[in-house]
Amino acid sequence: IAFAAHVDHGKTTLTDNLLIGAGMIADKGEATQLMMDTEEDEQERGITIFAANVSMTHEYEDRNHLINLIDTPGHVDFGGDVTRAMRAVDGALVVVDAVEGAMPQTETVVRQALREGVKPALFINKVDRLISELQEGPEEMQKRLTDVIGDVNELIRGMTEDMDDVDDWTVSVEDGTVAFGSALYKWGVSLPSMQATGMSFGDIIDLEQADKRQELHEKTPLSDVVLDMVAEHFPNPLDAQPRRIPRVWRGDDDLDIARQMREVDDDGEVVFMATDIGMDPHAGEIATGRVFSGTIKKGQDLYVSGTAGTNRVQSVGIFMGGEREELDRGVPAGHIAAVTGLRDAIAGSTVSSIEMTPYESIEHMSEPVIKKSVEAENMDDLPKIIQTLQQVAKEDPTIRVEINEDTGEHLISGQGELHLEVITQRIQKNQGIPVITGEPIVVYRESPQKQSREVEGVSPNRHNKFYITVEPLSEDIVEQIKLGEVSMDMPELECREALQESGIDKHTSQNVEHIHGTNIIIDETKGIQHLNETMELVIEGLEEALD
Repeated sequence: IAFAAHVDHGKTTLTDNLLIGAGMIADKGEATQLMMDTEEDEQERGITIFAANVSMTHEYEDRNHLINLIDTPGHVDFGGDVTRAMRAVDGALVVVDAVEGAMPQTETVVRQALREGVKPALFINKVDRLISELQEGPEEMQKRLTDVIGDVNELIRGMTEDMDDVDDWTVSVEDGTVAFGSALYKWGVSLPSMQATGMSFGDIIDLEQADKRQELHEKTPLSDVVLDMVAEHFPNPLDAQPRRIPRVWRGDDDLDIARQMREVDDDGEVVFMATDIGMDPHAGEIATGRVFSGTIKKGQDLYVSGTAGTNRVQSVGIFMGGEREELDRGVPAGHIAAVTGLRDAIAGSTVSSIEMTPYESIEHMSEPVIKKSVEAENMDDLPKIIQTLQQVAKEDPTIRVEINEDTGEHLISGQGELHLEVITQRIQKNQGIPVITGEPIVVYRESPQKQSREVEGVSPNRHNKFYITVEPLSEDIVEQIKLGEVSMDMPELECREALQESGIDKHTSQNVEHIHGTNIIIDETKGIQHLNETMELVIEGLEEALD
């Protein structure tokens, strides 16, 4: 499962509750230890910057459940981490602040979860503020909470109506897919827990107003309420993978490996999707991700999609917050594993014991729009900086690094100023390289507003003329290209049909020559000889101009 929410709605504090409930950290009164913010700058800023993983057990209805949890960042600059985390999980607990309600980033994280086929549930946090700060009575509170649930359901309904593999994923108090509480004071309730403990909203208001928060926590501890909800309502991998595999993998359904992934077969071929790459000063690169089939063990030789040869697994373990526990017997299918030795893997790689069709690439919602230059204070550090920047680009696909080796200038582009600031701090601290950074600049792009006139180009020998026009594409098509639903890698017929569905006429869709970024190049020529030989050069020229 993953926790996802707008910034500062209380995901990391909620995670602390669960760790206290699972007996993994000591209970010290208020839950403000922020155990999952393992880096110093996360603690200083009070925000989560990198998704952090933890595995814990919980007993529910006399059965022990193992829960792999990812705590994701809420700040919009680190949205890439949320998108990648959603590939590794089957359920997402959406956390909403009772006072602020559903916010823009709430909408984004719900969309990211649903697009990956991840089932949502809702936790409304900071209910104590409604009682102590806003002095609301039971009726006002219920109206406010109902409004929050309504807003979240509207988002879910809007995004799931086109999904054939989803019945009804809206959340409701009656079904037990909504819980309320205060992560700071460690109490929580849901309809099933109220029935079990006999607590009512009135009792909660009385105890909260009388400052008897410890008693409230003891009567109805938040960790039990949330983990019971997780165990009851989130699908386990055996239920989830048959539905999720067709969404994220476009390989042949009849292959053995497809069956093994659908059945979460521990004894099958190993299939692992790396969703996060982190650096450990002692162990080197750690690839964290989901094991979809087989059991990943130390010493295996695995293929990494898009690279030649194999990588040997050095160690396999699971994360317990900031600590990594190594496991000799390996990690079986359906779990989240932390693996070292996969030197060729980047965030989004498919790692497997046989060569196979890789998973669909993870589509990030936003592009790097802010740039700044980075240079070493001492020229001797130049090789080190180039190496570090390449490492940064490997760990975070939402960062783009351009290195101009002639001028020695390096540009990094990211999602926002905070994103770039954090990355530069990491370079200075982790690598000990003093760097000078330029002012951040926002990248402006030009785009056509209407169809242009015809422009003539003449070849150097004056014997050939080219005529080119430019016109804007409709939003629908641009959206389809961004989501990877239209691309030149698809079979020609499929690509043509997808374009026609987005509103391009039949004749034009047959003449699509190339797609570059979100631009489509169309060949409108008729009956010209030897065009194929120059087409490559034409495309190269157009790509350069578009970039």
